[in-house]
Amino acid sequence: MDTPQIISQPAPVASPLVTSKRPKPLMILGIVAATLFTIALGIVIFGKKGDSTAPTASTQTARSVEEQVVGWPKYSNTQYFYELSVPPKWSEITHSPLHSELTLFNAEDSATFELAAYKSSSTLDEFIASQDATVVSTSQVKVGQYDGYERAESYPQVGLQGIATYIKISDMLYTFTLTPASGKTAITNESILRDYHAALASFRLTDTSQLGKDLKEYVSRKVESLPFQAFSLRYPQTWILKEQLGDNSLDVSIYRNNYELTISQKTIGNSVCLFSDSPAFEGSSGDLRSKQFAQFETVSGSVLRRYFNANFGDKSSMFFCQKQAEGPYFQTPLSIGGLVYNVPAKYDPNIILEMDEIVKTITPVLP
Repeated sequence: MDTPQIISQPAPVASPLVTSKRPKPLMILGIVAATLFTIALGIVIFGKKGDSTAPTASTQTARSVEEQVVGWPKYSNTQYFYELSVPPKWSEITHSPLHSELTLFNAEDSATFELAAYKSSSTLDEFIASQDATVVSTSQVKVGQYDGYERAESYPQVGLQGIATYIKISDMLYTFTLTPASGKTAITNESILRDYHAALASFRLTDTSQLGKDLKEYVSRKVESLPFQAFSLRYPQTWILKEQLGDNSLDVSIYRNNYELTISQKTIGNSVCLFSDSPAFEGSSGDLRSKQFAQFETVSGSVLRRYFNANFGDKSSMFFCQKQAEGPYFQTPLSIGGLVYNVPAKYDPNIILEMDEIVKTITPVLP
């Protein structure tokens, strides 16, 4: 699909294992224990977690992280198409090939670092809710360029506590966990914590062409009392679609985590969208000449402009206008209804572009 023509961007701020939970602590315990027995490492195995003061997300700047990881060896995983830099003193733990989704590192005998990759149809919130850890604290973080959550998690039954970080990129879910070893009950070594966050900051995908290949298709029904066209669209299976069909209305919502795309068909008048490059117009119009916008074309040939509307607390909204079939103007609503994005105020531009890809698939269904 074509990359949207960015006129100016809104300013505000082999197949992976399918699973619904990351490996449980006792499972990792077995993997690491067997491995460490073989290589005679005297560390306390991964997976035992408990109560202690919650670690916090790294506040290092991008520049300080880049400086910190210079010279660090890179770990690459071609099966799950990612790489990250790891501290020189961290050694990879070789374990059973039956768990190829897991990568384990011994962090200077002070902790065990686990990275796990899954192909998952769950949203990030659903996946996190399915975990059986006791949550001490939660914060929003960046892993590389991707938004995620970091939690201090405890397992009182084994008396230890660690850190878990989660991100979801299209249909891939990546989890990062740091847990104490060598008889410790919590991770108190600030150097290990800094190295953990620096390693996560260096994370990147090496082959995005493998993402989101499994698309679902939706076809709406025609609301006979309204002038809007029925339509079809395609969306990644990691997004959830809900439809509300009334006698005189249709609402289609596609969402993932805190990002939502909504198409609404209701009785509403048309209005011309006047952008900075629009000719003069007399009549019902919205003055958008100070608005920044992105322009792109759908697979059916419709030209759309997306513009930032407003912030509402921790939420932002973005609206759309459609180029008239004849004439120099854009107008709202679209031929298939009103189109709105509701996203976090500090949104991830990559997820906005992912939403744009869904919009590009919208095709009117001819009667």
